[in-house]
Order: sequence, then C-alpha cells, then structure tokens
Amino acid sequence: MNTKSLGCMLGLFLVSIPLFASEGAENALPALPGYSVKVWAKGTSDFTNPDSIELDRGHIWVGYQNVTSKTGGDGKFSTVVEYDSDGRLLRTFAVPGHCDGLRIDPATHTVWASSKEDGNPGLVSIDQTSGKITTYSFDPTVHGGGFDDMAFLNGKMFIAASNPNLDANGVNVFPAVDEVTFIGTKVVLTPVLMGNGSAIDTMSGTVVALNEVDPDSMSVDASGNLVLVNQAGSELVFIANPGSASQSVSRTLVGTQLEDTVWIKSAARGRLLVVDGKTNTIYSVTAKFAPGTIYTETPDDSGVSSFVGTLDPATGIIKPVVIGFSKATGLIFVAGGDDD
Repeated sequence: MNTKSLGCMLGLFLVSIPLFASEGAENALPALPGYSVKVWAKGTSDFTNPDSIELDRGHIWVGYQNVTSKTGGDGKFSTVVEYDSDGRLLRTFAVPGHCDGLRIDPATHTVWASSKEDGNPGLVSIDQTSGKITTYSFDPTVHGGGFDDMAFLNGKMFIAASNPNLDANGVNVFPAVDEVTFIGTKVVLTPVLMGNGSAIDTMSGTVVALNEVDPDSMSVDASGNLVLVNQAGSELVFIANPGSASQSVSRTLVGTQLEDTVWIKSAARGRLLVVDGKTNTIYSVTAKFAPGTIYTETPDDSGVSSFVGTLDPATGIIKPVVIGFSKATGLIFVAGGDDD
C-alpha cells in the first residue's frame, strides 16, 4: 500500500470517530468507546509550550519550551518540570535554549535534556538528588543541524541528529543516529545509522535505501530495538543491536508524520500521558490496554494532524483513538493503577 493511500485511510478513520465516547461528558477530548480522557496537569504563566515527557520511579518529567529559539539565538531558557504521579508540581529547572529532548538514564536516574535542535545544540544533565545541572559541549555538527530526542538501551545513550543539511538530490548523507559518550563535559559522537543507509522494508521484505530527512523522536520497542521516527519521511526505523557488529536495520512506512511512539509491553492497566503543546496541557488517557499494542501520535503539521492512535506494524496503518489535540508532542505509557 502506498503512502498516499495510507493517508486517505487515516482520514477515513478520523471521520468515523464519534463526537464523544460512551463516557460522554467525562471525556476532555473526543475518543473512541473504551477510552477516557481527562486533564492531568497544565503549564502556568511561568512555563509554557510543553513538549517532551518522561517517567522515572513514579515521577513525571516534562520539558516546557516556553518561547525560545530553536537555534538559541535569543539566549532564553526552557523549563524542565518534575511532577508526582498525580500531576502535582515538585521542582523546576532552567535549561538553556529550546528543550526538545528529555530522557532519563534508567541505570543512573540522571535526567538529560537536549536543546536547540535546529543548530548550535546544547545538552545538560540534572542530578535528581542534588538538583545540580551540568552543561556539556558539542563540536560543530557534521550534519549542519542540532540534536533532538535521546534513548537509552543496553547501557548506551543514543541521540537523533536533527535538521540535517541535504545534498543536491535531497538526501541526508550524514549520521542520523549517534551513540553518545563523554570526555569530561565534552560530547563524543559515534555514528550508528547513516541518513542514507540501507534497511529491510518490513512490508515488502526488500532492501531499500533510507533517506532520514527529519530524525526526530526515539524510543525502544517491545523487542528491545532502538526506534527512530523519521518525521517528515513518515516512517519508523528499527535498529536491532545498535552500535554492535550484529546491528541490523528495518523500516516501516506509516503514511503520515509521527511524533512519539510507545509500546504496551506487559501491563494491561495504566494510562497514556499525552502532551498538547499549544494548549499548555497534559492529558491522561485511560483504557484497558492490550499488551503488544503500539500507540503513536501525529504533530500539528502532519497530513492528518494531532491525534493519538494505534499502529498496525504489519501494514503501517494507524487507527485514531483520541482526536482534538491542538499540537500533540510528547507521549508516554505509565503502567499500573489508573488515576480514577
């Protein structure tokens, strides 16, 4: 099935969603029956435009971009906010620049925030115990842009090389994903996936040439693969054993731009937390979540914009389950009891 037909099917799914699910007025946004949506937390006049969201030991961390330049030219700061499990504000941290990536190392519980994803990239760490912020520096980027989302897998840190320069044929010939190590506070990058590397197409089974024109969100799937969203390229790229001699790469076309993508790995109870950047709101979506289900979201500039849906990896088709967001940006799954 080609990309155009997938986009048409997404449109049909959206039209078929009822105005509200069976929960009626309890839903803060239109949702399919079986899904309940409510406001979990909101920004304030002091921190606005939430984007990334992360979970660590029951606490939720959100990167608020405020009104900041994507290249840092204005000298302004984003705000990283720590909440408890019920959405009560605990602490805030000022991060230089436009914070677009926010991840927590599961081994050390260090909070990492990347910024200025279009150029002049920045990276800071936050020690959760002391609250100390450490700033790290990059060499000039080989791809010309900045760095976006991060992921941790098998004790390694990976980062997406965003806003790459393209060659005369519109191809990204630079690293799209790098492994991150450090010499003191200097960031050392080792390429893991090239923007024009090869991959197995999951639908046809053939080898294809990638073109990672827009490396964006990153996550880890239920099989332990590193997953990159090529946002403008409307695809998911799966990297098995990243950075090793046995690394292999596959890709799935999805027919529309995506933001964050999460896998329900085991728990059937829990909630999705969905960030809406334009309304300064974080929503809680509860349902009976089936293990193995993949949830994803689309940005406001996607062909079919600002919804959360389930992804069929065999076909790349996305079925919306909640619509009505103004700008869906961050997405995580919190296993365990819901917030009723």
